[in-house]
Amino acid sequence: MNTKMQFSVSRKNQTQIEIRFSATEGPVSLYWTRDHDVNTSARTLMTRNAVSPCQFDDPLNASQRIYFIIECNGQSRLFAERTLPVSGLNNIRDFGGYTGAGGKSIKWGMLYRSNHLHQLNAQAQAYIRSLNIQTIIDYRSASEIAKSPNTFIGEKQTVHLDAAAQTAELAAQFSADSSNEDHMLIESVVQDIPAELVNGHGQQVLEQYRNFVTSEKSRHAFKAMIRTLLDAENSPHVQHCRGGKDRTGYGVTLILFMLGVSEEDVIADYMLTQANRLERNEIKMAAYRRITDDGNVLDYLHTLIDTREAFIIEAINAMKAQSGSVAGYIKEVLGFTDADFIAMQNNFLTDAP
Repeated sequence: MNTKMQFSVSRKNQTQIEIRFSATEGPVSLYWTRDHDVNTSARTLMTRNAVSPCQFDDPLNASQRIYFIIECNGQSRLFAERTLPVSGLNNIRDFGGYTGAGGKSIKWGMLYRSNHLHQLNAQAQAYIRSLNIQTIIDYRSASEIAKSPNTFIGEKQTVHLDAAAQTAELAAQFSADSSNEDHMLIESVVQDIPAELVNGHGQQVLEQYRNFVTSEKSRHAFKAMIRTLLDAENSPHVQHCRGGKDRTGYGVTLILFMLGVSEEDVIADYMLTQANRLERNEIKMAAYRRITDDGNVLDYLHTLIDTREAFIIEAINAMKAQSGSVAGYIKEVLGFTDADFIAMQNNFLTDAP
């Protein structure tokens, strides 16, 4: 099998899955399994003659995480759906599968990222429990957590790490009454944000991403996150903030760079949030437009919920400016060593094809 073979899994609806893969020579067999292990014997044949694209009904009806194994020319590859079909969550996903150091792949089923896990319904709780999460890394402030506490998902521990993302928290700081939150946010923008910043340029969001790199409080939080992941017993884990975009996006960026993922793939993973939150953002903007018709205010509000390459690139460039490279920053500023990089890669990279 071509070692550079590419796979994708997407949902046509809640129950129907579409699988695509790059061209191969010879017949292709597809299996599904509950195990994130390419060598598992607990697999079920879907077809012995798969042709891309192919569609199947989800055998578990989105009640539990499943993985796929493709066999061709005597070789097997494991792959999976990246964004998970969890009711009520728009941005929970697995950031496994990318190519890392030495051409190895990031293990599926170990590294998850999400928006907050508040008021999960029965389907969501059952699905996430099937992930066997050991640790939740919660980047939110104490006020955000008090307002929207996580639902218990069977985790052994929650690590609270306030990453001090004030811009991301603007809405979360107001009344717990959600019907009043949008009005208070808009009032705050009009009264408290300097007029020269109230536009669609995203200056405050860019500053926030620079602060992830330079703020001592943020550095402390993300150092603690890395230390948590260096202990293999703490995974599978899920890291999240409120929307799973800014603080989580930056934290995942650090881990992907430690695992040797290319900058192109790091940015591409970050930008998946844009598609995942598109419908939610349209709903939020419609709500804002019912309150104000000020174009500058609306453009500013959109920057707070939007996902732009420029945001994560700002953080990447800030790390490069300090230390020459992201890896250099993680070592020189955050204090990790070559041995830590190797340990992280041993935890989350696999030799399996």
